[in-house]
Amino acid sequence: MVKYPKIYLGVDNCFAIKRWIEPEDWIPLIKNMGINIGEASFDNEIDFLYSPSWYINQWFERLTRAENKNNFTVRAFYTGYQSYRTAGFAHPEPRMADNLVLNFFLPVLKKLEETNKFLGLSVHTYPEKVLQDPQRFFDVQTQVINCYTKLVEYSKKHGNTPVCIEQMYTPAQTPWTIKTNYEFIEKIYEKTHGPIYTSIDVGHIIGQKKYSKPTSEVLRKNLKEKVTSKNLNIWLGGNYVYNLWDNLLDSKESIVNKIDKVQRAMKEYDYLFSETPENYNPYEWLEKLSPYSPIIHLQQTDGVSSPHAPFTKENNKKGIIEGKRVLKSIKASYDKLEPFSDKMPPATKEILLNFEIFSSNTMTSYEVINNVQQSIDYWRKLIPYDGMTIDQIVSQF
Repeated sequence: MVKYPKIYLGVDNCFAIKRWIEPEDWIPLIKNMGINIGEASFDNEIDFLYSPSWYINQWFERLTRAENKNNFTVRAFYTGYQSYRTAGFAHPEPRMADNLVLNFFLPVLKKLEETNKFLGLSVHTYPEKVLQDPQRFFDVQTQVINCYTKLVEYSKKHGNTPVCIEQMYTPAQTPWTIKTNYEFIEKIYEKTHGPIYTSIDVGHIIGQKKYSKPTSEVLRKNLKEKVTSKNLNIWLGGNYVYNLWDNLLDSKESIVNKIDKVQRAMKEYDYLFSETPENYNPYEWLEKLSPYSPIIHLQQTDGVSSPHAPFTKENNKKGIIEGKRVLKSIKASYDKLEPFSDKMPPATKEILLNFEIFSSNTMTSYEVINNVQQSIDYWRKLIPYDGMTIDQIVSQF
C-alpha cells in the first residue's frame, strides 16, 4: 500500500528582506495572510557568519516567542543569495570550504537540534577553471560531497535535521540534472545513512535545455555550413571542444570523421551536459524526485527565466507552473515509487510547498504583500488545509 506524504503550504520570508526583518514582524504578517508555516532565509538578518553569538541566541529566543504568540511554526531554514553567490564548498582554497562547514552550518544544525525543522542549502558553484578540467572537476566534487557529508554526519548524531541540497540549473551548480541529484544523494547516504535529501525548485529547470548535448544531425548541419564556434547556437562543453571545432571547419576530413572527433571530445566533458529531455520539464523532476524532496520551492516561471515571481493572475497566464499539475506529479511520484533501496534515504513522509518569492526594491510594501497574498489564495484553493495527504488533495480535482 502506498504511503502518501502530508502536504503543507508555507512561505519563505525572503519576500520580506529589508522590509520586515524581525520575527515579531514577518511572522504575524505571514500568519495574517492565511499561512501557519514559515521558512526562514538566512539572508533576512540571521546570517551565521556575520552575526555575533549574542544576537543569534537572542534572535532564536525571539523567534520562539513569536511562534508561540502567533500559533505559527518555522519548519525550515534556507540559504539565500549571500552564500549562493560564492564558490562556497567548491572554493579553490579547501580551508574556506571548511570554514563554511565549521562556522556557518554546524552552528546552524546545533541550533536546529531537536526543533523538528529542516535545513535547505545551495552553497557551491564550480569556478570556470574547474569546469574546464575533468580531473579537477571530480576532485572538487569530492570536496563538495565531503562538506555535505560532514553536515549529515553531524545531523545524524544531533537531532537528525534533514539536510536538503537544492537542485540548480547549470553544470557549474551540480546537482543540476535528475541523474546527478540521485547520484549526490546516493553518495552521501552511502557514507552516512543519515537524513540527506534534495530540494526541488519548480523554476530551476531553465538552463538544462541550453546545456543539452547536440545530436549528430545538428553537428552535421553546423559543420557543413562552417559555423564558427563564436556563432554556434549549440553547446559543445569544454573550451577544448570549441577549439577543435574551429580547427575542423577547414579540414579536408569527411563530415563523418569530423562528427566522430567532436563527439569523442565532448564525451570527456559529459558532466557539462544535461542527459535527456526530461531534465527540461519541471513535472518530470517532480515525478522522479518528490519522495526525496521534503522541501519544494514554488515560484511562477515562463520556463525561460527563474524570476521567483508570484502566482498572480497575470503571471499565471504566461507561466508554466500549474498548481493541479504540480500536485498530480507529486502523487504520481509516490505511485511509481519503487521499494526502499539502501542506496536512497526513506521517502519523505511530509512535503513543504514553500513560496520563494522575490521582491524588487522599487516595489511598494503594498505590492509585495499583495503578490504573496495572491499566490497563497491560488494555492490554498487546491490545498484547503495543511496536513492533507497528497492523494486526498488530488482526489478533489
